[in-house]
Amino acid sequence: MAAWRDCGPLRAGVLSSSRVVAGLVALALLTVPGCSLRENPGVTPPLVRPRQAAPEPPVPPPQAAPEPLGVNGAAPPRLQWSRCHGSFQCATATVPLDYNQPHGATITLPVVRLPAADPAGRIGSLFVNFGGPGTGGVGELVSLGPRYPDLLRQRFDLVSFDPRGVGGSTPVRCAGDGTTGDDPAGSPVRAEQRTSFFVSSAALGRSCAAASGDLLAHTSSANTARDLELLRQAVGDESLSFLGYSYGTYVGAVYANLFPDRTRAMVFDGALDLVANSTGRPGREAMPVDVRADTARSQAEELDAFFDRCAQAGPTCAFSAGDPRRKFADLVAKLKQGDGTSLAAVLSTVSHGLQSSTRWSGMATSLQGIYHSLQPEGAGAQGQPATLNPYITEHSGAFLATQCVDSDYPRDQQAYEQLSQAEDQRQPYFGLTALFGMAQCIGWPAADRDRYLGPWNHRRPHPILVVNNRYDPETPLWNAQATRNELGDARLLIVEGYGHTTLNVHSACASAAMANYFVTLGLPFDGATCPADHQPFP
Repeated sequence: MAAWRDCGPLRAGVLSSSRVVAGLVALALLTVPGCSLRENPGVTPPLVRPRQAAPEPPVPPPQAAPEPLGVNGAAPPRLQWSRCHGSFQCATATVPLDYNQPHGATITLPVVRLPAADPAGRIGSLFVNFGGPGTGGVGELVSLGPRYPDLLRQRFDLVSFDPRGVGGSTPVRCAGDGTTGDDPAGSPVRAEQRTSFFVSSAALGRSCAAASGDLLAHTSSANTARDLELLRQAVGDESLSFLGYSYGTYVGAVYANLFPDRTRAMVFDGALDLVANSTGRPGREAMPVDVRADTARSQAEELDAFFDRCAQAGPTCAFSAGDPRRKFADLVAKLKQGDGTSLAAVLSTVSHGLQSSTRWSGMATSLQGIYHSLQPEGAGAQGQPATLNPYITEHSGAFLATQCVDSDYPRDQQAYEQLSQAEDQRQPYFGLTALFGMAQCIGWPAADRDRYLGPWNHRRPHPILVVNNRYDPETPLWNAQATRNELGDARLLIVEGYGHTTLNVHSACASAAMANYFVTLGLPFDGATCPADHQPFP
């Protein structure tokens, strides 16, 4: 949907959704002034399902892989709704801890819904996942639900829940404050600190294993998708309509392939590359997830766009005097010559600013203040020095509990060390952040045997709509294009804006297209584009 507020980063998050109605509504939505969908030159025509290659004769025939686990006969929870948060309704769902033992131990999930404003015209429920992993859905829907388009709020109950291990659900606990543990200490690049970094990176996993017990082996996105299937049954819908943002797109894709016959309409807003997030393509399996997805490149490309728009804006952009691109290169080079503390702070500020172009003015002011203080002119004239103290993001136990079991990771720290120099040279600002950002998964002490790794192109009743911003620092456009192809039946809608998902890049045009799809199942053609409502430095 259109960005209803300026949201913080949602990890390579997810989106999905669906429902039905009539052709006149579709026409009305798609002809709103300023919301027309135009073809993007050079983009492929509407998607045609690729012809399946004939299988090679097996010699000898391989043993057939077991069918992926569904809900295995688990009964849907009984939801007892009560009024909460004003016009919302809340309930608690009880679901199996382990779907291999559907009548064994259980966990609980808080569920929230905003009932359809037009009960007579109600189509069903629209489930929303706001990304993460580690992001709860209850608080997000309470905050954002009333601002969704009128058409959706009239025709659908908007529903969300805190996924297993997150928020008000049976939580992943770790020693300390119950959610986080020790963050990595030291630099993975400096030889004298490398061992300390990797040892401390493993500490959070050990802490979570000690405090969370059996839950840690059942926190994959596939189990969240199984929970979602039970919730679909619990609300009485024949099939699922789903909207996923960022990581939420991965949950939606897993559901769509575990339960393809129960998939009605899905929107993936800010899509993860499904193969990159799970196993990696041949030849790239030994790379960390964010290197496979190349998020360092996506951040660098949006930063380049910031420099260009800043220079064009002139005095409206506080960082415009001189050459913004050269000024930033000098600033980073100067900071790399120090102890690294300030470099991490600057790159953190930039990463925050890239989430939405509405933050660019503030980012420009901050960068100009740092530049004026450091006076780094010429520091980068000979190129960027090696990064010795990279900016490495911190993650909660709830985030890692899902990410580390969903994805294949190199388990040998030497694999990271071998990539370090090349990634730093290829992307001198963000390369090492992407490389070491998931280092806490190296020694993660749990595995979920029921995770889902593909295939991703099971036949479904209706195509999936993938929506992505032209410049997205977390879920780049090439990831969305890959996902469109991996799904086999998807259409791609591109928003001409800067930032992470349409939660951060408002587009009335894209919002109308998504709402129309959920109600009528009518889709824009593949490669259609929508303008963003906000342009930087107005």
